[in-house]
Amino acid sequence: MKTALILGITSDIGHELAIRLVRDGWEVIGTCRTSAKPRNSEVEPWTLIPCDFSTAKSVDQAIRSFLTKRSRWALVVVAVGSEEPIGPFFECDSSDWERGLHINALAPLRFLKGIHDSRDLSDEPCVAFFSGSGTNKAVPAYSSYCVSKILLIKMCELLDAECSDTNFFIIGPGIVRTKIHQQTLDASTKAGENYKKVVDFLASEDPGTNHDDIYRCLLWCKAAGKSVMGGRNIALAHDEWRDDSSSLLSMLKADRDLYRLRRHGNHLKFTIPTR
Repeated sequence: MKTALILGITSDIGHELAIRLVRDGWEVIGTCRTSAKPRNSEVEPWTLIPCDFSTAKSVDQAIRSFLTKRSRWALVVVAVGSEEPIGPFFECDSSDWERGLHINALAPLRFLKGIHDSRDLSDEPCVAFFSGSGTNKAVPAYSSYCVSKILLIKMCELLDAECSDTNFFIIGPGIVRTKIHQQTLDASTKAGENYKKVVDFLASEDPGTNHDDIYRCLLWCKAAGKSVMGGRNIALAHDEWRDDSSSLLSMLKADRDLYRLRRHGNHLKFTIPTR
């Protein structure tokens, strides 16, 4: 039985992925905040490890708890996330801003570093992150969250280059109906234009990205393997990974820069007019 570790299993995405992984025969271990009450923990078929990603001490304790289980992980899913603090950079409390960066990026990477030697090398192990808004444009009022996601996108590429036996990739799930949107609602006008977008989305009949699609995309990235998906950022809603994905696979194999963090227009040539 393969072991999957979900960092943030009490998040909506983490919880739904855990259900599907267990259904498909995986052993699942997940982290949850000590203050969070697991949903129906007495009947849920996975093991929980307390972890508060806002503190390094708690992360280190959780790493030790995982290592004592002597489990070998074949899959790590990083589903930890917080959009706070929401508001213009110069109006955010500096400690809160840094805390957001720690929760979304630095602490999960610390956890991953601590369990790296426990990966299951009987098959190609995988690490899946989730990206967010801000990859292709500025999203005012969410700078801590956006910078965290950009950091993870680049770390995927770096880890892919440094670790020859593990498939690191990052999925942009699009807009999903999860409880993280409550942070925007609570921020109200501090969220700027995004506040109305979230309110309108939640009031609409738009289902957003469904959890089955997220799971299928995760499995597709895993099956595609490191040689194809390693270090890449895939957009679940827009990229042609569903059904016949042969064209996408061919493009990824042909272009090592595709779906990575790059300077737009880097290879354009400009001619400076002479007088």
